[in-house]
Amino acid sequence: MKKYLLFFLLVFVVIAGSAINQTDSVALENEFVKVMRHSSVGFTDTKFGTRVIVALTDTKIKSKKTNKILKRGEVAVFQKNEKYKITTGDFFEVVFKLNHPAPKGPDEWLEPQKNTIVYEDNEFRIFEERLEGGDTRELHSHAQRIVVRLNEVQLTDPRYKPNGSPGGGIQVPNTVRFAEPMVHVVKNLSVLPLFNIIIEFKYKKNETN
Repeated sequence: MKKYLLFFLLVFVVIAGSAINQTDSVALENEFVKVMRHSSVGFTDTKFGTRVIVALTDTKIKSKKTNKILKRGEVAVFQKNEKYKITTGDFFEVVFKLNHPAPKGPDEWLEPQKNTIVYEDNEFRIFEERLEGGDTRELHSHAQRIVVRLNEVQLTDPRYKPNGSPGGGIQVPNTVRFAEPMVHVVKNLSVLPLFNIIIEFKYKKNETN
């Protein structure tokens, strides 16, 4: 009987451990950034610089410069030598790699409309990407960027697929991706408004893209 109990206990520990690893894990990594979900890369590694916290639920952050609770979709930016502690909440931690390549942008720049910039420095800007249900954002540009998706909506470029395609253009909530430069038109086919947090690199327009 004891052997069976030990066996089931071991199975439970393995399953629980797997669940934790799926939550507290690397959500995305490339030559530009490392993105953690509900976890941190720590502060001892010297190859990382600026960090951005994107809250998915109410997220409490303590540091020398702030002691606040971020609501869903709010962000906090910390420079290289600034340390913090997150005590509650679910979030993405976006950490910039110091020696990343020069970011790329499109050949043509058309500023996106209907968005709200919430942070900007010499390296990148962060904006709330919002679009009401049924609304269209006219032709606009994007540089390389990190996209944190918060609402489930379906998007399309109405120049090519006015009604979208089955299962195409779906924004899955609480996910993150790295997107390449583009110039496009976007229509929100859903009733729910689009809500993404975009961390977009700045780039030198005289570089070859």
